[in-house]
Amino acid sequence: MPLTDAEKQRARYHLGFPALSTAASIQFGQPALTQTNFLVESALGRVLDTALEQVRSIVSVMDNIETKLIDAQDRLAATRLEDLYLREDETDKLESEYRRWGYRLADILSCPVYPFSRRYAGGAGNAVQMVPINRG
Repeated sequence: MPLTDAEKQRARYHLGFPALSTAASIQFGQPALTQTNFLVESALGRVLDTALEQVRSIVSVMDNIETKLIDAQDRLAATRLEDLYLREDETDKLESEYRRWGYRLADILSCPVYPFSRRYAGGAGNAVQMVPINRG
């Protein structure tokens, strides 16, 4: 069974793409998505049947990491609880793990993370970047 619209939206979200309808332009008489949206849209519609469970699994892992990030907010005020010492960098490590899985999702879909996503800022990874052209 192909990815549902809800699953596609979760994948887009985890790749950093905005949850907005895109302004379409016309190319060769056909509507075309702008920016890098066409890459992720095309990929989400062409996932091999044999890879669907992998994509769903990665999205689920990313959902779980995001839940752990939310839960970690309650622990930000404490550094110690009786004999239990809490990691001071818990949220940073979770964010790093989240990006790791995001790049895995981008790899399996063969598309970039959204280049303007703050979530992936500084990661370079699969992000589409501007390439300077030397004209002289």
